[in-house]
Amino acid sequence: MPQFDKIEANKLLDFVEPNNLLADVEGKHIFVENIREKFNSFDDELFLYLPIRRDITPLWLYTGFRKIKDGRFIVGQVLRVFEDTPKDIIHYQKTYQDSLTSLFTRDTLKLHIDYLENYHNSYIMYVDIDGFKRINDKYGHQIGDKFLVNISNYFINNWEYNVLYYRLGGDEFAVYCYDHNDEQIEKRAQQLIYDIENLNNISKELNISVSIGITKITAETNDYHTLLNTSDDAMYQSKTKGRGKYTFYNK
Repeated sequence: MPQFDKIEANKLLDFVEPNNLLADVEGKHIFVENIREKFNSFDDELFLYLPIRRDITPLWLYTGFRKIKDGRFIVGQVLRVFEDTPKDIIHYQKTYQDSLTSLFTRDTLKLHIDYLENYHNSYIMYVDIDGFKRINDKYGHQIGDKFLVNISNYFINNWEYNVLYYRLGGDEFAVYCYDHNDEQIEKRAQQLIYDIENLNNISKELNISVSIGITKITAETNDYHTLLNTSDDAMYQSKTKGRGKYTFYNK
């Protein structure tokens, strides 16, 4: 835990802990840079929750900053100190993470897409479970929900720095992949299909699989609604081919 009574604002960022509930939503790889951008762009006053690194869990500071002398200087102070994660942050995190699966929500995907600056070598996969209704019909909705959790745990256990997973609703998911090329995204789609088909005894017994639609993020597709609509269209094209297929949008 750092010890300081006064510190320059930019140097304070050196002590920010990127592993926190707020960064889980906004993206750990851009969390500190987002704070830096807020420092550089606010007009008059800025209020921030800052998680400060310490041994086990971060110490949260609620801070206020103000520009003085025609905006040439910034002064700030700690308004409140939280030993545990503030309720505002917990509420914010719960808003953006699905309560059943702990995956990111549809709103979080929109948030992440809105943050996009460098979208080269990035893709959205729209994933729909083939045969999910058979689980509910045979075993009931409680087992159906458990199957969704099983899939989500598979996603979480295979989390990589350049892959983010979202539950869009029901049995539909999205996967946002960056630092990928066409060959890598095809391999990922193929692996995802294989792994869901062999996820557990229920998926094998009821021939559960997934249909996938893939959109490459470009200057023409880099907004939230276009990405979801094109990937959804491609996913339905996959369904017309049979279970366990993937389709690129306009490829």
